[in-house]
Amino acid sequence: MIPVVLASQSPSRREILTASGIDPIIIVSEVDESAIESRFAGSVADLTTALSEAKARAVIDRVLASPPPQLAAADTAVIIAGDSLLEHDGDAIGKPGTAERTREVWADIAGAWTELHSGHTLAVLRRANSSTAKSSTANFELVDIRSKRSTTSVLIGEPTPEELEAYIATEEPFHVAGALTIDGYGGAFVQRLAGDHLTVLGLSLPVIRDLVRDSGLFWPDLWSPRE
Repeated sequence: MIPVVLASQSPSRREILTASGIDPIIIVSEVDESAIESRFAGSVADLTTALSEAKARAVIDRVLASPPPQLAAADTAVIIAGDSLLEHDGDAIGKPGTAERTREVWADIAGAWTELHSGHTLAVLRRANSSTAKSSTANFELVDIRSKRSTTSVLIGEPTPEELEAYIATEEPFHVAGALTIDGYGGAFVQRLAGDHLTVLGLSLPVIRDLVRDSGLFWPDLWSPRE
């Protein structure tokens, strides 16, 4: 088994991996997303990939400096990072954070087709080569890092003013890209998806599997042992 580190505190990303047979080690990247967004000059879609790579590299640095105890017996480890943004009329819509901003977002997106982009980055770490390692406890080294993006079209519903205020009162939309999530209260306000629904939840398993295979690894090797 190859242990997996998830560079995210997102419950949905963790649940997606767990449901697919992978019990990840959680290490939050603590990357300043707003700082990256403020100086990024590319497309909204490319921004999600840049953010996912920044998160992955932040966690890579931490693991290389001080591997968590769960990796003590591992010769190989995988780090997975992701980031998602909703795009509408060419603008990125991240986490609104407040009730006022949530109302502004919904005034724009209700009844409209939008694009949900999720960037994914996968890194492979291996123990230092036995010929150079000083001991069996030698730290890891980065041997591969690659990114891939997926996009799903989302038709947003039109909640009544009363429904929207009730949704805002849950505070759920404050903390998710695009001010809604389909795996919570907001699921009732999504009319249609065109594409991979897991992309909308923040982590596309087909994309992650592609990255794993492109890195020369066997996808089932990431599955956690089952009793």
